[in-house]
Amino acid sequence: MRRVAQPLILGCLAITLAAPALSAPATPQPDRVAPVIETVLRWAIEGQDLPADPPKASPALPHRSCGGRLDPEHLPETVYVSWQLSAEAQHAVCNWKYDVASHRASPLAPADAAEVTQRISAGTIGPHERAFFHVVPQRDGRLAVTAGYCWGSAAGTFAFRGDGPVLIGELAIHGY
Repeated sequence: MRRVAQPLILGCLAITLAAPALSAPATPQPDRVAPVIETVLRWAIEGQDLPADPPKASPALPHRSCGGRLDPEHLPETVYVSWQLSAEAQHAVCNWKYDVASHRASPLAPADAAEVTQRISAGTIGPHERAFFHVVPQRDGRLAVTAGYCWGSAAGTFAFRGDGPVLIGELAIHGY
């Protein structure tokens, strides 16, 4: 039995070492972060339909008005974004910003992020000026996204096409 077991174990070890490793999906490529933020926040803040395959009208995000703080005629200049931060940090720290007028997202410099954290702590940045995103890359290149704005959140899977992220399948909506 021992003579059979050693070659069998060595054979299994050789196959294991020679086989390509199945790794977990990597974090999203940096060039995909901004388009996801831009697409989802245009929907959440302005009510724009999400690009979808197949095309369909997007459901409204519940509590989009942020308890009356979001005036559609006077949108915030900037929405600060917690991208991939822990549940605790997403309420106090932001690492991206979204310029509402230009519909552009960009990372915050460390000094700017520290200043935003102080403003959140002081209460001068309200819920209509903050959003959070949690993403899980899929093996097929798609991105499972959960995003929150005010007291609503949505989860869906996005594929990347030439013109940006496209919702594939259904969007799960939650209100708080």
